[in-house]
Amino acid sequence: HGGQPQQPGQVVQECGVGLVTLRRDGTRLAFAAPALRRSMTEPALLQLVLAALGLQPNQVLAAQVLDNGPHWLGLLLDSPVTLMALVPDHAALKTIGQMIGLASVEYEDGGPGLIARSNREARAFGTRGDAAAETGAETGAATGLQVRAFAAAIGVPEDPVTGSLNASLAQWLIAEGVLPERYTARQGAPVGRDGWVYITQDSAGQVWVGGDSVTCIAGTVLL
Repeated sequence: HGGQPQQPGQVVQECGVGLVTLRRDGTRLAFAAPALRRSMTEPALLQLVLAALGLQPNQVLAAQVLDNGPHWLGLLLDSPVTLMALVPDHAALKTIGQMIGLASVEYEDGGPGLIARSNREARAFGTRGDAAAETGAETGAATGLQVRAFAAAIGVPEDPVTGSLNASLAQWLIAEGVLPERYTARQGAPVGRDGWVYITQDSAGQVWVGGDSVTCIAGTVLL
């Protein structure tokens, strides 16, 4: 009422998943990720998707069905090199009818941290709640995520920046101890964009998904 939010710097918007809180911090806007439902992937579906993406099974560290409103099949790949080299068969993905979100972890020294990483990320294949965060020091600690989103199923071959996917990836991979509670995801380079998505998980466990915003057009609509 009155064109002013009840709480300064914060508004609540309604979409298909329900009410979603948004907050402003300077030029950055962030939304509270809706509750995530996740489950194991059907082997037959995964096989079709890997064929359409040109991936080998050993290049996929983990796979989960992710649903926080939009329905994604999330794949965690073995390296950013694998992720960025993908040239998917979008016609095949459209026929499959499933949106695909892919990610690969970045490390602070550029190295793989193979032993710790394989132990940690292998747990992401399991059921919810069976993964504990790493407690020891690790060479090449995870610092960020590279992301690609293929949505030919809804007429978008590759999306440059995808809030819903980054939200569900964060909820999944933070919960499994693969990623820290604060990191930056990058998306869009293969389609000529330089998207940066800022992820934080607060003390209450709420994941926030944010990005810098710029007002390009301003106006008034008469209803």
